Amino acid sequence: MTLNEVYMTKVSHDLAGTIGTLGNTIELFEIDETFVQDGIALLKNSSRVLTARLKFFRAFLGLETEITNEIADNYLKTSVAECCINGVVNNRLSLAFVLLASECLIRGGIISVSQNRYTFSGDKIILDEFKTQILTGGEYILKPQYMAVLWIREWLNSQHKNIHVHASENKIDFEIVD
Repeated sequence: MTLNEVYMTKVSHDLAGTIGTLGNTIELFEIDETFVQDGIALLKNSSRVLTARLKFFRAFLGLETEITNEIADNYLKTSVAECCINGVVNNRLSLAFVLLASECLIRGGIISVSQNRYTFSGDKIILDEFKTQILTGGEYILKPQYMAVLWIREWLNSQHKNIHVHASENKIDFEIVD
């Protein structure tokens, strides 16, 4: 598996469930006409989720485009856990950390963005040892669930930088260093 295959698999996975909801809703319309009221709400939500995720991944992996907090905030609103951002998200590296935060802050929390530092704070934070290994220059594990850390590692390598990871029960701090 290559990095491009990992990225495409992750993006497809993030979109597939919502696309399935669209198809199922249309089928329910055909089966039960009384479902229209509930179905319209499902269609609107699915459309919102797809749009937010597509804009996020286009900004993150596509051609150069303006990156804003709105793109990151809207992506975070598509997950179950409620997260908010303190700071400015204006580049792909920040989007990669937003994606990583959406995986780590399983009960929601705060993503703090500042120059060379990203901090996740929340009640329940999970950063598995493989993600930490990849981030800090260890073995590359080419699996879709590691997309964010793989992208960050590639960026760090291209910039000749390293990362220090400090984790506790309710906080993870990532510091980018020379």
